[in-house]
Amino acid sequence: MTVEIDLQAFGAFDVAQSAASLWIFKKRITNSAVNPFSAVSVVMSDPLKTELKALAVSYQGSHTFSEAYSLLSQPTEDGFLSVSSDDTLFLNLKTLVDKPMEECLVTNVKQLNNAAGYVFRLRHDNEIIYCVKKTNADWATRKKRGMMNIVFSQAGLDIVENPSFTIARNFDFFMSGSHVFLANKPAFESLLSHKDTYESAYVELKQEPGFSAAIANIDVFDTFIGKNATHLRRMAVIKARGYYNNPAYMTRLREINQLRAWGIQFDDQGRIVATPDKMRDILHVLLDHRLRSELSENQYDVPSTSLLGS
Repeated sequence: MTVEIDLQAFGAFDVAQSAASLWIFKKRITNSAVNPFSAVSVVMSDPLKTELKALAVSYQGSHTFSEAYSLLSQPTEDGFLSVSSDDTLFLNLKTLVDKPMEECLVTNVKQLNNAAGYVFRLRHDNEIIYCVKKTNADWATRKKRGMMNIVFSQAGLDIVENPSFTIARNFDFFMSGSHVFLANKPAFESLLSHKDTYESAYVELKQEPGFSAAIANIDVFDTFIGKNATHLRRMAVIKARGYYNNPAYMTRLREINQLRAWGIQFDDQGRIVATPDKMRDILHVLLDHRLRSELSENQYDVPSTSLLGS
């Protein structure tokens, strides 16, 4: 199916009449031969089921279009980013939550500790949508040493003996048909290991002779990039575009840097000398994201670009 058909199916899905199940999943570091996820099903109360269904419906009304997922793209308040499920790890998780929930019911609260996220699975006739949320710091079923769990009730406070945790009033991404629709890109990349791809791309980039020939001191890059997902994405795009391999591009960069007084330093071999205060400028020019308006003659650093007529 096309992404348009899958998005239409998501919007038209009958949430109210669907059968719902809730799955809590964990993620582990493993090799490609082993499923990186484990999951257990939990029984929902009717009020919780109603709330989660209403939440799913809210996305059907608010998110009516999608743009293709890319390294630097971001979802909007009323639109998703879309990516084929075949290009993600979600199919590994789908295999688990498609099992009969009765066979996978949680038996011990410890199975819920350190959960990576949860899947709200909805089925109506032959159609299924999956609503996924990454857990955050509020997800905690264990009592902290020296602390008591308390709740406000009837103008007072009381001890909560049973472990409790919170569920957010939003989802991070959905699967409909053969596509994943992202409302929260960082959560998607964290759960489905897309950040790992960026880290690998950065390692490969530093090993390229062309990049080493363009940058005098890669250690400054390492300090600035660190484990920051946004910076790693940008480095992956820099690698894909490869402007640093284009002698004409690098020559123009040196000329315009001097003309516009950007302050980027170069050594005698024409290599960029990275400095902490100029790293953002360096990334923008290597991405070709520093633009000049022909109308206002203002300069802009932009998050992404698209060629006219494309």
